[in-house]
Parts: sequence; C-alpha cells; structure tokens
Amino acid sequence: MSLVTWHRPELEGQEEDLINQNAIAELAGVTRAAVSNWINRDPTFPAVVAIQGTHARAPRLYVRTEVKTWLAGRSSRPRSKPAYRTPPRPRRELLAERAGRVQRRIDGEKQRMTTLYTELGQAAERLKRAQDELAAIADEIDTCLTV
Repeated sequence: MSLVTWHRPELEGQEEDLINQNAIAELAGVTRAAVSNWINRDPTFPAVVAIQGTHARAPRLYVRTEVKTWLAGRSSRPRSKPAYRTPPRPRRELLAERAGRVQRRIDGEKQRMTTLYTELGQAAERLKRAQDELAAIADEIDTCLTV
C-alpha cells in the first residue's frame, strides 16, 4: 500500500481484510454511486478504517466483514446494478441537436425583431401625426394672438 492514514490503527497490518468503495459496490451488486449514498446518508454504515493516499478523493478503506454484516442487516435489498448502460450518443449527434436548438432560438429572435420593427414604424407614424397636430395647434394659437 502507498501512504495510508489510519483511523483505526488496531487494524494496521490486516490490509487483506480491507476493501474500497468499488469492491463494496461489486460485493453488493450495486453501482459505486449507491455505495457513496450509503456512506454519506446512513450513519450506521461501517466507519472508515484508513485512507489510502493524501489527495481529497483518495480511496477510503473499510473492513470487509463489517460491510458484509451491515449489508446483511439492511431492511431493504438494494436495487441491482443495471445489466447494461445506454451507450453514449455520438458527439456529432449531440452537436447537431444543440445547433438545432440554437437555430430555433435565432429564428424566434428574428421573428420578434420583425414584430418590434413593425411596432416601431407604427409608433413613429403616431409620433409624426402628434407632432404635426401640435404644430397645427401652435400655428392656430399664433393666428389667434395676432388677430
């Protein structure tokens, strides 16, 4: 083993009885994510014996017999590991789908801009009419003052 930080030094030297999360997943017939959920959410899950390495995601080691006992005592059976995983979609297909979504967004924005230009043109016409009306009123006021 590489650098090991022992949380239970009394088990030092019994490394062959220790297993990591991948081995627990295999033993239980579940995914590694399920094991992580058990560890993080179930306070009755066996305690970490040692950490193999120094980085943040270093493998945690557990006593095999404690894990087996814990698994046997679970009230519900874990869901089984999927027999197969859906293969990843080809990158080209993902990009084509993304391009389609972006193109639809562009088309929608163009349509909104057309509508806004039409409304802007109508607003400009209304403004021009109001300015003309105001100018006519101002002329009429000037005529009334001069008479």
